[in-house]
This record gives sequence, structure tokens and C-alpha cells, in this order.
Amino acid sequence: MVCEFGLLFRKQLQRLLDFPCVTRINIRLKKLSDYGYISQRFLPSLKGNPMAHYFLGPRGVEIAAKALGKDPLLIKRERECLLEQKNLFLNHFLFINEFRLALTLALKDQPQMMLESWLKEKECSIEFSLPEGTEHILRPDGYFRLFSQWKRYDFFLEADCSTMSNARMKSKAKAYFDYSRPGLFEHDFGSQYFRVLVITKTQERLLNVKTAIEDVTKGIFYFTAQNQLNKNLILDRIWQHAGRQGFFSLLES
Repeated sequence: MVCEFGLLFRKQLQRLLDFPCVTRINIRLKKLSDYGYISQRFLPSLKGNPMAHYFLGPRGVEIAAKALGKDPLLIKRERECLLEQKNLFLNHFLFINEFRLALTLALKDQPQMMLESWLKEKECSIEFSLPEGTEHILRPDGYFRLFSQWKRYDFFLEADCSTMSNARMKSKAKAYFDYSRPGLFEHDFGSQYFRVLVITKTQERLLNVKTAIEDVTKGIFYFTAQNQLNKNLILDRIWQHAGRQGFFSLLES
């Protein structure tokens, strides 16, 4: 779990692993830390003392690589990036994790649905050219693929921390719109259609971003705010759709 998500704090691990006893999981985490299978990073907390976040330890690299079928050098590199990343820049990373955690937990209660694939930011950088010669580079914050009753749904994720200007947001929306042209996405991912999920910190920011993107396209973008990110809501009608009024579920057209 810590290898897949990157950084997790104790309560998140408890929810993912159905591990309700605080004493037992604290003992387990201490043993894993003492033997180098996981490492700790203390991040500032709004309430009280800094909070311990757990990530893969040096002795966990080979084990995780074997279990996940991944290159151990790639996993080691990801671990080193987390060690070197400054706290300020980890906020965006943790925001993405918050969405992924809510989705993972929600799917536990939906046996007819399956998360088939998740690509992190560095795994889904996209370069493409249009027939008229325009070239684009897209760097989503993530990509994932869901199956629901054998129907496939593809999503790109944009976690907005209120640092991107409207002009930059419009430019990115234009790139996604161009990438939705027939054949481009299908060539790279094997499917015809995708949706772009935009998560914002506040409802006010959501409306601002939604308005900016609607100047470019009204088709593939869905929006929600951070306070909606919990497993009981994330699949429900909490999503606003570019160019439309009302709220929609994650899989609703």
C-alpha cells in the first residue's frame, strides 16, 4: 500500500486494510520501521504535533517490486524522490492521494465495479501532434480505468491547488480537447473516450475553473471540491459537468 500510494498516514492505512485497533497497528508500524521495510516522514499538521506519514523503506523495495511486478530501480527512484521532495510541494501529491484513497474505499462496497489500472503523473505524460502540425504535451496528475458491469470508463485526473492561472487552465483544457479527437487517445490507451476529473480545494475555486474551461470545451470535464472526497460520496452525484447544470455521478453521461 505505501509503495502504491507513496505516502499514507496511520488512519488511512487502517481504512485501507480494515485494521481497526490503534495499538496493534502502531506496534506493526514500529516493527516495520525498525527493520527498514517502511520509513517515516513527519509533515506539519494544522492540529498539534507533526503527523507521521509512512512510505516505502529501503528494505521494502525488492519485496514491493516482486509483489507488484515492477522494476525495483523505478520503485527505488520514486522513494528517493519522496525523500528529497520539500514539504511545500507534497501538498499536491497528498491531494491526489486523497482522491485515490476515497475511490479505492468506495469500490470496496461496489463488487460490480473494478479499478483496473492507475498510472501516476510520471507514468502518463502524453505527447501528440495534430494533422495541422500543432504539437501538445499533456501531463495529467493521474490516469485510471474503471470497469462497471463490463463497461469501461477512462479518466484523467487534475488536482487543482489554486496555483494555476485561468490562462494556463484554458491552455490545458484545449490540449485535452484536441487529444479527444478520434484516434489519438485510442492509439495510446485502446479506448475511444475519456473524461477529465478536476478536483479543487474549494467550491469557489471550482466555479472559477469550470467557467474558464467552459470557454474552451463543454464535453469531457467533470468537477468536484475537496470536501466531497469521501468514500460515501465519490461515486454519487457530486460531480458538475462542463456546459451543463446540476450534479452527476462519476459514471453518468
